[in-house]
Amino acid sequence: MQALLRNAKLIGIRHLRLYLSLITIIAFAWQLSGTARAAGSEGLKVIPDSLVSEGNEHYLNREYDLAVKYYTRVIEMGYESAELYYNLGNAFYKLENLSNAILNYEKALLLKPGDEDIRQNLLLANARIIDKIDNIPDFFISRWANSVMDLFSPDQWAYLALILFVLTLALFLAYALVNHDGIRRMVFITGVLVGVLTGLSMLAMKGRTKRLLQSESAIIMVTSVNAKSSPDEQSTNIFVLHEGTKVVLVDSVLNWKEIRIGDGNKGWVPDEVLGEI
Repeated sequence: MQALLRNAKLIGIRHLRLYLSLITIIAFAWQLSGTARAAGSEGLKVIPDSLVSEGNEHYLNREYDLAVKYYTRVIEMGYESAELYYNLGNAFYKLENLSNAILNYEKALLLKPGDEDIRQNLLLANARIIDKIDNIPDFFISRWANSVMDLFSPDQWAYLALILFVLTLALFLAYALVNHDGIRRMVFITGVLVGVLTGLSMLAMKGRTKRLLQSESAIIMVTSVNAKSSPDEQSTNIFVLHEGTKVVLVDSVLNWKEIRIGDGNKGWVPDEVLGEI
């Protein structure tokens, strides 16, 4: 009888631990679903079609300056999309405004990295810039990580992480309830793998969100500018950059930005000459 009571207590403790673990996991899943909803909330904004249609009509009528006004008005209202930035870039390109064309193509590509039309038009625009800089290639792991992150938008990564986490929860339940050692081992290994994929999906979501929210690059918006050795107008000129060149933002002091160009050289320029992507 005492042995039976002891076994019953052990079973009860095991179930209690299981229930507590389940509660913790369900709470985490609810929090993750909230992250998914928050990440996707921007995508729920409906762009005012009437203004975009007006802009498109002006573009088709070759009234590119009016098209720019309508597209810009939509963006100033707080709406954005890859298509909107792409159309705005096309209008600026027609107006021979190379820097604004490249800036908006880059913004469109940031939102939709796999779009071939955006990439092609950006290549055409970049072919017209004066500065031909030999870029230092990124480390292959960094290139691979960026290419993986660019597969989905932040909200898509969030929902994928949520689905994988629910699958991990199901595998956890199966592991707790199944008694066959071989099946338990297989379920455990699968659960670990799916859990790792869940974590990687969350990292990809955070990485894509950071790239969208924190500007790391900019475009030179003026005809030409001297990059200085320090954030001071009287400091030494290091090199000259021209309209449309893309730079990486490194640091900021007052109204100066430290930039890095593709070959690794750094310099300081006034922030008003830059259009942040």
